[in-house]
Amino acid sequence: MPLLFDGELYVDYGQFYVESRPPPPAADVVIRQTSERAAYWHACARELPPPPTPAQRAEARRQQRLAGRQKLREVWQAAEVRWWGGRAPSERIRRINGALAIALLDRDLLDKIENLDETAQRAIAIWAAGRAYREAGLSDLDWVTPAFAALEHGRPLPRPFDDHDAAWQLLSTDSRVPRTTVASYDGRHDRISQQHAAVPALWSAAAGDPLAAGVETLFHATVTFGSGYPRLFAEVHQEFPVLSTS
Repeated sequence: MPLLFDGELYVDYGQFYVESRPPPPAADVVIRQTSERAAYWHACARELPPPPTPAQRAEARRQQRLAGRQKLREVWQAAEVRWWGGRAPSERIRRINGALAIALLDRDLLDKIENLDETAQRAIAIWAAGRAYREAGLSDLDWVTPAFAALEHGRPLPRPFDDHDAAWQLLSTDSRVPRTTVASYDGRHDRISQQHAAVPALWSAAAGDPLAAGVETLFHATVTFGSGYPRLFAEVHQEFPVLSTS
């Protein structure tokens, strides 16, 4: 009802509430059109989609991260194929020491060794160890021959090969040990000690996994032969004709 204060008439219109929460995303509403040009641009604006919601923006960022990770995976996979001689390796091969070096020199040879049965893989390991020691002039030493006898019969390696430090010490102190060097198989080094390259071949040949034994021991033999590794690879094909079959 109207009220009178100091001669002034006031009318009570009741209470009003103001909505303070923002409305949901929507196209702009034209309050007043001032010109045809404004009408044109208002029409263009009305045709635009509403802005993305926070959830939509978060999902877009997530999808962008996923796409970036996928791109990195593809780049890595392509690089790995190049590193491994044109084909990505199996998970077993990837974990074997020296497998990458063999792949770069002769990828087909690596694959054929992987596809052999365990007996053949072990035979390649024993042969490659013997070939490395002969190439390094170590095979006839009296502390080496018992180790090869144990290896061929599946027995633990005797001294000094049951202790790595003892084996390296004897290699350094025995005056009968030859001292010869070769250029490295990859051409990066001019003087690689054949004797030091050959010694680990006995340990790798005795590894529990026949595939790892075959591949890693062939790698140690490759290092021992150095730049003459093609001769070693030719010999392994001759010794194991199954490697020459397609």
